[in-house]
Amino acid sequence: MRRWWMGIAAWLALAAAAAAQSFTMNFENADLRRVMEYVAKATGKNFLVDPRVRGTVTVISETPMRADELWDVFLSILEVHGYAAVEEGNVVKIVPRAEGKQKPVPVLVRPQGATDALATTVIRLQYADAQQLVAILRPLVPPNSHIVAYPRGNMILITDAVANIRRIARLVRLLDRKEAVGVRILPLAHASAEKLASLLGRLYPAKSALALKAIAHEPGNTLVLVGPPPLLNEAEALVRRLDQEPKTDLGRLHIRYLRFAKAEEMAKVLADLLQAKGKKGVVAGEVRVVAEPSTNALLVTADPNDWRAIARVIDRLDIERRQVLIESLIVEVSANALEQFGIEWRALGNFNQPKRRAFGGTNFPSQSGVSIQSVAANPFNTGAGLVVGLVDGTIRFGGQTFLNLGALARALETRAHANVLSTPTLLTLDNESAEIIVGQNVPFITGRATTQGGVANPFQTIERRDIGLKLKVKPRIAAGDALTLEIYQEISSIDRQATAQGADLITNKRSIQTVVLAHDGQTIVLGGLMREDDTQSVQRVPCLGAIPILGEFFRFTENQHRKTNLMVFLKPHIVRNPKDLAALVNEKYIDIRSLYEQPANEGTILFPEAPRKLPKRFAPKGASKP
Repeated sequence: MRRWWMGIAAWLALAAAAAAQSFTMNFENADLRRVMEYVAKATGKNFLVDPRVRGTVTVISETPMRADELWDVFLSILEVHGYAAVEEGNVVKIVPRAEGKQKPVPVLVRPQGATDALATTVIRLQYADAQQLVAILRPLVPPNSHIVAYPRGNMILITDAVANIRRIARLVRLLDRKEAVGVRILPLAHASAEKLASLLGRLYPAKSALALKAIAHEPGNTLVLVGPPPLLNEAEALVRRLDQEPKTDLGRLHIRYLRFAKAEEMAKVLADLLQAKGKKGVVAGEVRVVAEPSTNALLVTADPNDWRAIARVIDRLDIERRQVLIESLIVEVSANALEQFGIEWRALGNFNQPKRRAFGGTNFPSQSGVSIQSVAANPFNTGAGLVVGLVDGTIRFGGQTFLNLGALARALETRAHANVLSTPTLLTLDNESAEIIVGQNVPFITGRATTQGGVANPFQTIERRDIGLKLKVKPRIAAGDALTLEIYQEISSIDRQATAQGADLITNKRSIQTVVLAHDGQTIVLGGLMREDDTQSVQRVPCLGAIPILGEFFRFTENQHRKTNLMVFLKPHIVRNPKDLAALVNEKYIDIRSLYEQPANEGTILFPEAPRKLPKRFAPKGASKP
């Protein structure tokens, strides 16, 4: 314990001796670096000297100085020669004074002392205008020092020697008086001086503590501000922000090229969405959307914030949509049977002989119009089937010559079968309609005329209609692998037999319109049409035709049987990615190639059949060889 007290006493004694030590500076035309060495030894500081620091020093001192006083004299020497000392940690940098203000000099709130050390301080004004005071104080600051005004806060920032900063601060206190009033004249480039004067009058009312007067000078669109400098700075900054060139649509124009969606449809959706405004609206300002179809782009005029909101909506909608491949199988099987048998009679005799005689017979025309009378008029119009008759020359009647046909037996049996198989395939986007038509465009007469205005001018009007197979589908992919299909299926054909008997073309039409739910790869049946018609007609002579066996000679029997069976199957496939589509395309391509490129098995030696090949450029990638 005693040793500890002795150590403290020794340290205090050394400190007192060091404080009592005095120095005398007497230099005449001495090199500045020699002076620095002397000061370094006296103060114990470490110097880092810039190579540009040079000069000679003359100092005459008759009174001894303490170490701190010696340091103040050294700072004055540096200031006279245009240099400055900047302390950074344990090192004191000696640099040209012009660069000293850029070094980390200390920032003082209230500078004390009369030293020439560099320092930075901020002086806040209450009444006077900082810019006006800087213009007054700048001549009092050395060229190597720095003084500037900060108008927004009405403050002055100064970097100089501590002694000079204190002098400037005393002058500022004398000039920063309450009665200080400034005037600003602000010519406006875009805004209206009258509107800004009215706005500033509402912001700074005359009865409040923040009194500011704004006067509009309309001939030059100039705004005159009168008031305390702090308010003038604040009002001027506000006027500069408001006096901006109004934004045109060209500056707010944004162009967005779409990848998958149609520009017209996207523009319509956005227009419906942007109709809602206010607190719950998508955008806050005015937005306009125009579609450009040729480049599939959207032209949008909107503020940046609104544009970002619209761009996010477009990103969510402009996505790659899935596709649906629909395979259909349409099978129609029809069978027709016709049975005809009958015997017809006519009286024999020559009507050219001038005597009275009886005339009579039977006449049983069939659906084709063939009868004993038509055959007598034209023996080559016997129709189909077996025809056996009894002829005894010819007769003349009414100026015309006919076969003297006494009896005619007709027998016919026909069987007709038709199998129609169609496999149309459609590929379409999700929620997009697709249609395929396989058939003929047939003309139908819709009107005719022979005269017009009492003048012979025959003409007829024709309407063309598609006859054949028509498939129209609109798929919509639901959750998972489910699909909703809106389907319209139509099969139409010309009824040749009915058309031959009618005045114009007669068509058969079978159609299905429905909405179904199916899953990916699932085969569904839309519907089946089964029709069976049995027609039996008997033409006979009363009483005689009803006699068993013998009655067959006095009647004509015709039986007709028609049966039609139509089934429609659909199989949808969801195409989720290019790989799925490539697999389906390869399968279809191989099917058509095997059918088209069948080996040649017809032709002759002189005219051989040339082999057929599909163009290779259309072969999908990865298609296997047959």
